[in-house]
Amino acid sequence: MIRPRNKSAFGLTSRLHYAWVVIAIAAFMHMAGGSIRQAFGVLIVPLEENMGWSPATVTLAYALASITGALLAPLSGYCTDRYGARKVILVGVATFAIGALLTGVISEVWHLWISYGLFLGVASACFNVPIITTATYWFRTHLGYGVGLLQASHGLGPAVMAIIVSVLIAGVSWQATFFSIGVVGGIIMLVLMAFFRNRPSDIGGRAFGAPESDGPQVQRDPVQEQLRLKAFRASMQSTVTFWKLVAIHFLGCVSHAIVIIYIVPIAVLGGMEEIAAAGVLSTLALVSVTTRFLIPVISDYIGARGTMATAFIWQGLPVLMLFWAHEPWQFYLFAVVFGIGYGGEGSAFPVINRQYFGRGPMGASFGWQQFGAGTGMALGAWLGGALFWLFDSYTATILVSTFTSIGGAMVIMSMEPTSRVLIPNWEDTVAATPAAADD
Repeated sequence: MIRPRNKSAFGLTSRLHYAWVVIAIAAFMHMAGGSIRQAFGVLIVPLEENMGWSPATVTLAYALASITGALLAPLSGYCTDRYGARKVILVGVATFAIGALLTGVISEVWHLWISYGLFLGVASACFNVPIITTATYWFRTHLGYGVGLLQASHGLGPAVMAIIVSVLIAGVSWQATFFSIGVVGGIIMLVLMAFFRNRPSDIGGRAFGAPESDGPQVQRDPVQEQLRLKAFRASMQSTVTFWKLVAIHFLGCVSHAIVIIYIVPIAVLGGMEEIAAAGVLSTLALVSVTTRFLIPVISDYIGARGTMATAFIWQGLPVLMLFWAHEPWQFYLFAVVFGIGYGGEGSAFPVINRQYFGRGPMGASFGWQQFGAGTGMALGAWLGGALFWLFDSYTATILVSTFTSIGGAMVIMSMEPTSRVLIPNWEDTVAATPAAADD
């Protein structure tokens, strides 16, 4: 991981390959941007008690954020391919700060739908797709390690933030909590973006693991690059596997959205204190950090299909433990067991995309898969509350979470082995694309 004379963002040299600097910056952005959404469960009870809002109306904000992020994810992928990840992420920084600040001054539930549901939903789309896409550009080999660090940070954020937000709400107020997040988080993100680079060619370098014979990457002609993007997207989206990956992300996110949104209310209903219940959410998120890192690495070595299917099953079956959880230690035991599968469920998607589609421009692919993930998160968030309202219990909610994970595992195993690239000759179609074509 250490190499001599690597260029940095400002033309200096370093023994550390700049891919790891980009990953570190992206990890913080991923952690900060995702943690507020993933820790949403700790807000339900305080807003219900302090503002008199029902859980169904409060969780609608989360559902709106997921829907907004899902609908904009393909556009985010397109813009990442066309304009570069850095510009898209900067839009995300702005909307993240605005959304957090507005959440700190809301007085009506529909204000929450706008500040949290719309602004933080836009931020989610502007963070998730460009960050993962950038990681694939910076690694020729050992992509699993880079993706693993990114995904681990995405799990660590909620683990830390759930406790911090819960303690701040209890000690100060939820208004001051979100105002602080918007100011401090926004400033730190802007500073870090000064060091972020889209591709190795931006600093005249090579991707990590690229042989010396490759030479430094150079910027391509913009017109030719757009033709390559169009040809790659057409080849990739012509495969059934591409759309199965979207469906898999949808099913997996329906399953764990139910858990991460409703585990705190379920634990409180079981007799736990609110901060202790928030600790259950933090525990499962913290445990997931391990498999968020390990599953991409393992997938890189032995193939992602079987590894991901195993993680899906491990995510789904432990949810049934909630039928018998009545004591705090039982909820915490569930958090540990569930967190293992939860961490591995979605972390290997960049690796399986590389194995199926090669090293082409992946923004559009990740955009559509994030569309599947976002719609799954939205449906899971809404469905859990709707089923509770309908049956006055979480029994049906728990069963839906289990069955969607198992269904995702079945779809994964229906796909081709990852031992060969599905579109090895996609670049042959570039010349056939009309020169006047415009994306």
